[in-house]
Amino acid sequence: MTHVPDRPAPTSLVSEGDSVLVDTLRLSVSKHKVDEHFTLVWANRYYYDFIGYPKDEYEALFHNRPDLYFADNPEDFAVIAEHVTEALEKNTGGYECIAGLNVKGGHKWVKFASTFLDEYVDGYQLSYTTMTDVTDLVEARQHLEEANEELERLAFVDPVTEGFNQTRFDLTARHAIDRSEPGTYALVALDLKKFKLLNEIQGTESGDMVLRYVYDCLRTHLDGDECVGRINADAFNVLMRNEGTQAMYERIDGMVQDVNRFNVDAERPYFLSFTVGVYPIDDTSLPMTLVRDRANVARGSSKEASNARHFTCVFYSDVDRQNLLSEQDMENRMHGALERGEFVAYFQPKQRLADGSIGGAEALVRWIDPVRGLVPPDDFVPYFERNGFIINVDLCVFEQVRALLASWIEQGRQPVPISVNMSRAHLREQDFLTPYEQIRARYGVPASLIEFELTETLVFGDPETFMGVINLLHARGYRCSLDDFGSGYSSLNVLKDVDIDTMKLDRAFFSAGDDAGQREWDVVESVVDLAKKLDLGTVAEGVEEPGQAARLRAINCDMLQGYVFSRPVPVAEFEQMLFGA
Repeated sequence: MTHVPDRPAPTSLVSEGDSVLVDTLRLSVSKHKVDEHFTLVWANRYYYDFIGYPKDEYEALFHNRPDLYFADNPEDFAVIAEHVTEALEKNTGGYECIAGLNVKGGHKWVKFASTFLDEYVDGYQLSYTTMTDVTDLVEARQHLEEANEELERLAFVDPVTEGFNQTRFDLTARHAIDRSEPGTYALVALDLKKFKLLNEIQGTESGDMVLRYVYDCLRTHLDGDECVGRINADAFNVLMRNEGTQAMYERIDGMVQDVNRFNVDAERPYFLSFTVGVYPIDDTSLPMTLVRDRANVARGSSKEASNARHFTCVFYSDVDRQNLLSEQDMENRMHGALERGEFVAYFQPKQRLADGSIGGAEALVRWIDPVRGLVPPDDFVPYFERNGFIINVDLCVFEQVRALLASWIEQGRQPVPISVNMSRAHLREQDFLTPYEQIRARYGVPASLIEFELTETLVFGDPETFMGVINLLHARGYRCSLDDFGSGYSSLNVLKDVDIDTMKLDRAFFSAGDDAGQREWDVVESVVDLAKKLDLGTVAEGVEEPGQAARLRAINCDMLQGYVFSRPVPVAEFEQMLFGA
């Protein structure tokens, strides 16, 4: 503090007029020695009103020493002292600061504004100080900061893991990628297998604990600008240094083994398994959505791989890139193609084996692109199954079938039943049958002329839902067939509860052609016999050899569908086959 012993003290500290003015304005004004105590040498009446102590009581308790007054909150006194010291060192002539002040009966936030005077008492320079109550302002600012912190937490913090959410991850990863050369980083997409089952068995609270545990394990394996975030549900993204395929594979393996370390010495281990896709970021200009899409494309491929280390991992390739570009092209064209009528129903006849006549047909979609020509179904149907557009296509085919049947009835021709495919994507909605019924109402065609083909994977993946669908279709008058029977999920036990009308034997039964042995045919005959006992019609699909047709006829299979009789054909050609000239 400044101590100048040879300077005389002034005879008057503040004029009477000034004192009256500041009291009228209810402004706290005081003068202090700039010593180690900031000793009070004068204060106006409102100073004492401000702190809540009468002058006599203040002097008796604190001896005009602010350092004693601040004894209960020394951190605030230290704030003032720091500003005084800085002002003296920099010769600024004064200071301003905000500090807390315990007053009688409460607490205030106070703005201190002080000017160093050319006045001295006992050799110490004086400071002229005003105090202003800024409690409302400070508390409002604190509330705003707390609100901003909460908004930031909601915007950037994952509520389950308390770590990075997708937004925070994308911003952090984007910053690192933009400051690096292509190929420096890779995005790793990880997805917990069968996590939904864990949630259902153990409850969401336990599921959330697992997600936090996985996040913490992954984070401990990262360095520098690398980061991890939970993107949604049980999906995590990790930005990692691209150190080459083998090195990255080993790091991912280390992460997965670390996650499963809790199983060491466990009496009943429960291993957490992952599907993993890796995209080495060779194009740093790509937005994070496309970077993530490429990692997810690779991850989708990894579901087909096998690994005894509790994870499957596939790296994004040029093949994936071309598939992604092709799918994006289809995404861009599919709605316009539907409006222009490019999705056309072809018909593959079903031959009655008893007399060789046509007993029905299956309507199969074909995409006739004006530029690309006929697009094979395998090129677009799987993608439409994933993005949900298959619902639109199925309804489009259904309407064409209805229109065709209506035209036959109007012309006095004898119609044959037509089967149509119904994707499991329809069943996500409880009223999935409503749009079908609306189309049927427009054409007035009997429901019995339509057979819905439902795949075996739906039956044995969710038999209860399947039986509900069958009952609903039957209630509306439709027929139902079990498609692809024998393709890998068949359960004879479930068949006794499924009220289908027709069983379609999968083409896998006939893939060997005329080279099939007696054992294969014994299986086919047994399936046909079982269907007969269950009062089910039978259709063998994918039949290509005359010898196969003859053997199917011999074991009393009802119909066949395959190239041995006809390929799928346009409506005009099908009508020629069905009705003749």
